Amino acid sequence: MRRYTVLVTLALVFSLLMGIQLVTTQVRANVIAANVDIDPDSLLLKESGLGKWIIAYIEFPDGFDVNNINVSSVTLDVMGGHVSVSKFSFQEDTLVVKFDRSLVTSFLWPMIEHMSPHVKSAVTLTVTGSLYDGDTFEGSDTIKVFYTLI
Repeated sequence: MRRYTVLVTLALVFSLLMGIQLVTTQVRANVIAANVDIDPDSLLLKESGLGKWIIAYIEFPDGFDVNNINVSSVTLDVMGGHVSVSKFSFQEDTLVVKFDRSLVTSFLWPMIEHMSPHVKSAVTLTVTGSLYDGDTFEGSDTIKVFYTLI
């Protein structure tokens, strides 16, 4: 009976140590600081909209490859809302992702109650995503947002 208790105790301790190792491995994932450039630099909030896309150009620092990005994980964070990628392409060391402009502006419309017409307000947009190996990345760009009275 004593031998059985020792074996069960060892199995429990081993399971606990393996569980801790798995958690530790997940916590160690890198967050890559990506360089993100968002176009357009100024965005007119208008019911009919101008253009179809908000485009983000994503580059990584040396040692990381944008070709390893799981594009389906990429989102544009806009004032608490998240917009998924509509189109994408790889151009050398840059991932170019397109987000639906009308979805992006839908998250920005509530801010006009705090704005004056024709006055541009700065808004930071953040692109996040993950790589196939589990690492994540994040990068931001600030654009100007304004509206006009028609």
